[in-house]
Amino acid sequence: MSPATSALLDGSPRVQLSLDLPALDEALATAAIGVRAGVDWIEAGTPLILGEGLHAVRALHERFPGHPVVADLKTMDAGYLEAEMMFRAGAEFVVVMAVAHERTVREAIRAARDHGRHVMADLMLHPDKPAMARRLQDWGVDVVLVHTGYDERHHDPDRSPVRDLAA
Repeated sequence: MSPATSALLDGSPRVQLSLDLPALDEALATAAIGVRAGVDWIEAGTPLILGEGLHAVRALHERFPGHPVVADLKTMDAGYLEAEMMFRAGAEFVVVMAVAHERTVREAIRAARDHGRHVMADLMLHPDKPAMARRLQDWGVDVVLVHTGYDERHHDPDRSPVRDLAA
């Protein structure tokens, strides 16, 4: 692991700004505010990737080269292909879903290793988050996300990822 990579994953708290906006111009303006405020990582959220695709990841990487870009793909299939596309566009991290097939997760990890980048795995909707988090760690995932989805939280306001952290 290079010194730059070690610094990204040294266990220090990080502030990640999620750009869950559908338009690139608004996302870039919001990212600029976040960078001025001191965020560490910039997330190209799923709505932004759906609305603007690889262009959003590339634009964020070019505009804010000192801030790692997280591509929140929520990959469920084609792990290597999707991860590689985002890495080539400048993403430092891609997000794969823990409920995806094991090969999908492992292929995203392989792409990350081939490109010197990283994988985050999202535990959203997994029935056994603690066990899956251990498996993901064993497989080589760099960051495990404890996430309660937008729709789930709005349907049941008592749902929170904080409740899952202790386990």
